[in-house]
Amino acid sequence: MIKHTFCQILLLYDLVRLGEILGVSLVVKNLQFKNIFVFCFFLFPAFCVFAQSWPLPQLPDTINYGRYTSRTMNLLNSSTSEKRNTVKILVYGQSISAQDWWLPVKKSIEERFPNANLIMENKSIGGFASQMLCKTVEMDVSTFYPDLVLLHIYGSNQMYDSVLHTIRSRTSAEIAIQTDHFVGQNAWSDTMSYYFLPAMAEKYKCDLINIRYPWKKYLNDHQLKPKDLLKDDVHLNKYGEFLMAELIKPLFQYKSKFKPDPFGLCTTLKEGKDFRTKKGKLELPFSGNRVDLDFPKNSDSGKVKILLDGKIPSTYQGTYFMTRPYSSNGKSWPWELPSMIHIAHQTPWITEEWTCKFTKAAEPFEDFSFEISGSVTGKDGSGKGSEDFVSDSKRVMIQKGDAEQGGDWHLNRSWKVLKTAVNTGDEVKWKTYSISTDEWQAKSGEPNQITLFQGVPNTKHILTLVPEGKQKLPVKEIRVYRPFLNR
Repeated sequence: MIKHTFCQILLLYDLVRLGEILGVSLVVKNLQFKNIFVFCFFLFPAFCVFAQSWPLPQLPDTINYGRYTSRTMNLLNSSTSEKRNTVKILVYGQSISAQDWWLPVKKSIEERFPNANLIMENKSIGGFASQMLCKTVEMDVSTFYPDLVLLHIYGSNQMYDSVLHTIRSRTSAEIAIQTDHFVGQNAWSDTMSYYFLPAMAEKYKCDLINIRYPWKKYLNDHQLKPKDLLKDDVHLNKYGEFLMAELIKPLFQYKSKFKPDPFGLCTTLKEGKDFRTKKGKLELPFSGNRVDLDFPKNSDSGKVKILLDGKIPSTYQGTYFMTRPYSSNGKSWPWELPSMIHIAHQTPWITEEWTCKFTKAAEPFEDFSFEISGSVTGKDGSGKGSEDFVSDSKRVMIQKGDAEQGGDWHLNRSWKVLKTAVNTGDEVKWKTYSISTDEWQAKSGEPNQITLFQGVPNTKHILTLVPEGKQKLPVKEIRVYRPFLNR
């Protein structure tokens, strides 16, 4: 049938081309041929793309996959149509991680665990080795607070360690580290993949996804050269993306032999069993840095005051984060929108929008001048890229120099690589905000989950919920998240 249809397609195509050559407009009147015409020019190319197949790889020993990601796998596997667990997965790294291989991985997870509420995002930054990602990980990963991070990074092993430490101390996320794919002999990639990464994976209790060895074997098995799976010296072509996805998919298999949450990263407490209200309010001792609350669907309540160790959560500075820099023209940070990649502070952040205005900027942007202002703080000082900057309020601190030299700016590098210019008068903005709830009210028709706070010290605390009046607290479950480090 397909062969017959394809022959008709070729015949129709030849007729159309002949008409074009002779200057005659060919009108297809036959309905059957119209359908074939549509298939030929619109559907058949897509059919060919999706029908494209390459040999599947021989997988390495994956018996221990899931050993340190068992909480995420259990969340996926235990999801039902009645109770759809939300599972957050973050892809993080550089340009290799930013490529499209992760989309078929996501599709595979959705097909294997159809009842899970999967939230999978990719926040990888092309060209950012570990020396730079260690500056962005708090802004990107800690705010998202995933259940699992798929991580691949090039660069310094010391700074790679720093990235892992931040994730494991600031979130309860599990981590799966990918070793380097093979692009040719490279002593450093061998050292990282076979020595440093396995050691760091064990130190921080991360799964290690073996990419490098099976990649080399695949090339040998199918008489391929490294370039056959690449579109340049390192980035994957479609064939390479296929192989990368196939080597990562085996991670997402539930294995009952592994405990659901061996490190106690998240504890679910149920009303009536693990906690009860007393005299109309709830006091709950816990250890961790984040608390989520579930309440019955379609429930309404009066206002509920939330206290953490007797204080409202927004007073805890750890709950404050910053967004990625952005601008009104919608350009993508940091390559199309050169600016800072990290901002520190001494004075507590508050909820506000910040603006950096470049008052003097010229290529190659090894130095420049700027002014800082906050929507609440007001004008907060001026500085130069060649000098450490501390704003008047001390809510903005930027280390001098470009990112390649260890600084917090990314102007000179954007110019050198992409010739992205910053003009005098250009502005870049960012926001500081708190992930916390000081007062809560359940409303019918709204999501029945809420994060009470995130980022507080990972120590012992007392959560207090005080309802307004004599109403009953509409609390179903409380989830406490406790990062692996700093216990």
